[in-house]
Amino acid sequence: MSLNLRVGLIVVSFLFFVYIIKNVRKNKLRSDYAMGWLLLSIALLVLSIFPQIAYFVGGLFSVISISNIVFAAVLFMLIVLNYILFTKVSKLEEKQKNLIQEIAILKENNKLK
Repeated sequence: MSLNLRVGLIVVSFLFFVYIIKNVRKNKLRSDYAMGWLLLSIALLVLSIFPQIAYFVGGLFSVISISNIVFAAVLFMLIVLNYILFTKVSKLEEKQKNLIQEIAILKENNKLK
């Protein structure tokens, strides 16, 4: 991995980490959602500082280009984050449906009195 690429990855990973922390402090992003993004930025930071980890993993899976390992890791993390968000959306939709039904029942009971 070239020095320019390593420095670029370190800078971008660090700036992303700082950006996530800043958004959590301003209450623009909940801390439970931020954990996944923080882990992703830390993982990218570690891989950019210690590229030997990527070379080792690439050797285990017989991958020719190390950048493919980095892209696969990022893609996997994004898929996991996407799954987590979809499960939370599903739970919220169920709660919303239940609340709408309860409100309808309460309105109906008030009309009958």
